[in-house]
Amino acid sequence: MPVYEYQCEDCGVRFEKLFLSIAQAAATPACPQCNGTQVRRLLSLPAIHTAEGGSNGGEEYESEPAKPPVFGRKELQEAMETKKRLREEASEG
Repeated sequence: MPVYEYQCEDCGVRFEKLFLSIAQAAATPACPQCNGTQVRRLLSLPAIHTAEGGSNGGEEYESEPAKPPVFGRKELQEAMETKKRLREEASEG
């Protein structure tokens, strides 16, 4: 079901129109403000739907997926020392 964005040439109002099929989209809609028929279809960004959430007006582009932490030698050594210390504490307790 396509959604197209239009602008009225008579009054300048911008509006969206949902069509139930692409065949219906061939017909030019009337302006909801002034009922004018001089409207032009505008270029607009497509809506992207992901499995993580719904569409929120293109905001998906602004957020990047979380990156996993990067461990270098220093971080790995700290993690190993912490693991060793926790095991020792657990065996003493």
